[in-house]
Amino acid sequence: MKKIIIMGAGGHGQVVADALKQMKGAEPVAFVDENNELHGKKIMGIPVPGGSTAIKGIPHDGIVVALGDNALRKRIFNELHEAGENLFSVIHPSAIIAADVKIGDGCMILAGAVINTQAEIKDNTIINTNSTIEHHNRIGPHAHIAPGSTLGGEVVVGEEAMVGIGATVLPRTSIGEKSILGGGSTAIKNIPGGATAAGVPAYILP
Repeated sequence: MKKIIIMGAGGHGQVVADALKQMKGAEPVAFVDENNELHGKKIMGIPVPGGSTAIKGIPHDGIVVALGDNALRKRIFNELHEAGENLFSVIHPSAIIAADVKIGDGCMILAGAVINTQAEIKDNTIINTNSTIEHHNRIGPHAHIAPGSTLGGEVVVGEEAMVGIGATVLPRTSIGEKSILGGGSTAIKNIPGGATAAGVPAYILP
């Protein structure tokens, strides 16, 4: 049984903990969180011994960075990788994933997600609850596909990009690096890097 530390004890971290509890062959042994008020407590029956400095004192086989902020998650992921830590991918057993999908290190694929053939989910990317990733997508690294999103075939989502709750991305459309597609929006054409777009159809916000 692999012992996994979850970095981040907030709402997203708790969703990841629930998925991890339901996986076979792995178990959450601790949360680590920089919020001093949580130290010494238990959340979902899982201890919170301290912040990141507590990691060395916790026997573990891997860590998952369960933080929603893409830039922060990327920084911590890279620091842990450089320190030689194993970044563990959490996959909820209810997710439907084609056999040839490529999944990188430290990903979080949550309940009800569907990922179809020839897709690639790169390192440290969140595929959140009930999202659909169609065939031949390229997602991430360090991206976040929020709950209920639908991505058509051959979509590309760049590094640190965010696709908001319930958003739709039409086939062969790209969402640029560090860009945001707002919740409930529909992208019918490419969103450039660093932009924020919203609406149906989505347009670039000033």
